[in-house]
Amino acid sequence: MINKCTALLGNHKIAVTFIQILIRIAVRKLWIVLVVAGLFFSCKNDEKDEKIETENTTISFNSKTLEKSLDDCEPEQGECTFISINYPIAFGKDDAAARINKSIQNFIRNTVDYEDESSSKTPQELVDNFIANYQETASEFPEYELPWEATITGKTLFQNENMICLQFNTDMFTGGAHGYRSVNYLNFDAKTGKKLQNTDLFTAQFRDFVEHRFREKHHIPEGSNINSTGMFFENDEFHLPANIGFSKSEVILHYNAYEIAPYAAGDFRMVYPKSEIEQFLKTSSAKKQA
Repeated sequence: MINKCTALLGNHKIAVTFIQILIRIAVRKLWIVLVVAGLFFSCKNDEKDEKIETENTTISFNSKTLEKSLDDCEPEQGECTFISINYPIAFGKDDAAARINKSIQNFIRNTVDYEDESSSKTPQELVDNFIANYQETASEFPEYELPWEATITGKTLFQNENMICLQFNTDMFTGGAHGYRSVNYLNFDAKTGKKLQNTDLFTAQFRDFVEHRFREKHHIPEGSNINSTGMFFENDEFHLPANIGFSKSEVILHYNAYEIAPYAAGDFRMVYPKSEIEQFLKTSSAKKQA
């Protein structure tokens, strides 16, 4: 009887030990599962945070100024050949910023080096060449005494999460009866950096709306030739200006001198509240005030 009890007791201890081993294995497996699950959800959260950070990344701008004068003369002190370029540089989304910066440099290049459409000069090279070209002209024509001047100033006129509008004011004189002054606007998709054209921003009906207002303002009768009072629109057809800018609450249409009338007529500028022309705006980003 005692032997049977001893045997049963021994078997019981073995069973208990076996159960304890199984429990330890189960606990270890559960711990591994919990650790793996924790890592999985941690990775998921990291991905989410990274995505949110990317979505909130926006384009920002710094400005850069390049200046040079002939023999270090001071423009403020009188006749002086000089060039000054102050322009925005985009930072943020790499691809979008690169596209915007390329468009800005193309604009500067086409403005300063307008005679060479294939030019690929950097802004610094343009500054150096401007002074060098004057020196070459002055050496070829010793009697030539008029200094050259060029000033380009750019700034961010309007920006929200979807759209950016840059404004450039230019004053240039490189000889002739008078200099050249212009206002230019560059509009961009803030997410992609794509340069926006008028057709991206306005419906076809906007042209008709502006023409009607233009005729009223300049006393050109409806139905008559748009050039009947001295304008010179190409092909005798009204067209929107190449330069249309956006401020927080307004849309600015700007024809520079020579574009639609003689130089003496100067610039033509029309400004409309966004609320007045909202029905002609294609993109909601252009309608927003901030």
